[in-house]
Amino acid sequence: MSFFTRNLAQIGGSDPFLEGYLDRYVALQQKLQRLDNPSGGFGDLSGLGEPKFLANGKAFTADWGRPQRDGPALRALTCIAYLRAYNASHSELWASTSPHGQADWYKGFYESTLPATSLIKADLEYVAKYWDTTGFDIWEEVDGLHFFTAMVQRRALREGADIAARFGDSGAASWYIQQQNDILNRLKMFWDSYHGRLMASVGTLRSGLDCANLLGAIHGETDDTDKYPPWSDEVLLGLLDLVEDQRSRFKINASPGRKAKALEGVVIGRYPEDIYDGDGFSGGNPWFLCTIAVSEVLFKAATRFRDQGRLTVTESGVRFWKALTGSDVKGEVTGSALENCTRALVAAGDSFLAAMRRYVDNEGGMSEQIDGKSGAQTGARDLTWSYSAFLSAIDARNAALGKN
Repeated sequence: MSFFTRNLAQIGGSDPFLEGYLDRYVALQQKLQRLDNPSGGFGDLSGLGEPKFLANGKAFTADWGRPQRDGPALRALTCIAYLRAYNASHSELWASTSPHGQADWYKGFYESTLPATSLIKADLEYVAKYWDTTGFDIWEEVDGLHFFTAMVQRRALREGADIAARFGDSGAASWYIQQQNDILNRLKMFWDSYHGRLMASVGTLRSGLDCANLLGAIHGETDDTDKYPPWSDEVLLGLLDLVEDQRSRFKINASPGRKAKALEGVVIGRYPEDIYDGDGFSGGNPWFLCTIAVSEVLFKAATRFRDQGRLTVTESGVRFWKALTGSDVKGEVTGSALENCTRALVAAGDSFLAAMRRYVDNEGGMSEQIDGKSGAQTGARDLTWSYSAFLSAIDARNAALGKN
């Protein structure tokens, strides 16, 4: 959905097809918010943490990893993006004095009344209430506190505070900012100083290497990001370590007769300890979306350093830049040296897209996973997430090349 909202914004907020599609999405989400389910109900907002519903819009009542606390944050971000894009060409609707009661269109998205009844307000209240409570991770496997979840919750509250202020809900705006600041402080717990990398979850026996960390950096990025953005040492070093692990984990990543470069593209799975094969638990595989996420992080880093006109390579970051460029890069990097670094980032990102492309079918189809031995597609067919990840990465690539 975020791809549709981005495109609506890019064309000035006016496209009947996209608007109709997004309006149907909003109507469905308003229904699902109020549907009693195994995670709870709408009265205390606990039901908003339900991760799964039937295709007919009814509750899914079988066993599942629930609740998941990233969902309301992601939905709020999508709807906020739609609200902003739509307002770009329908600014007259914002005014309460607009003719024919058109301002009512916005009330389904945000009203300041409590208990919350509007779509975005309810999701933001859920995030503010439950962000420090455990839930299941992005992979629906581990119950705890998770980096990805915290990153998108922080971003949702920050953007939500701006929306609240625009609707005159100043008390809520202050409350959301306070909560996002608390989450920002909490993010420190995910840094593993011993291994020098981020942990995907707190209190597990896993290594902490996880594609979810890359996704958290991508989807949690804000305009003031000062904690773990895609271009940070912490994220880039985690990317390097994950790539090094996954390169030797899958047969299809082998490069017989030569030694591959450290950041030469291969297909990437979720995390080293993964055993889910898309149907059972015989062993993990590479995922399309994880491979694509590596590319997107590299593209975003290239854009950031190019736009700011410099790159500061810290002592801890030297290892990543050595792996990327093959040479010692230290201190302040500007001019032609900076251009070489940004080109290397884009080239590395392209190499991961190329590695992934080898396993796309003749019609452009992407499943959930790629069999790590045979290269055959496996897991969920035509996984929406695979396609949305690809579109997001292409947007990031175009930005890195100055095409946006």
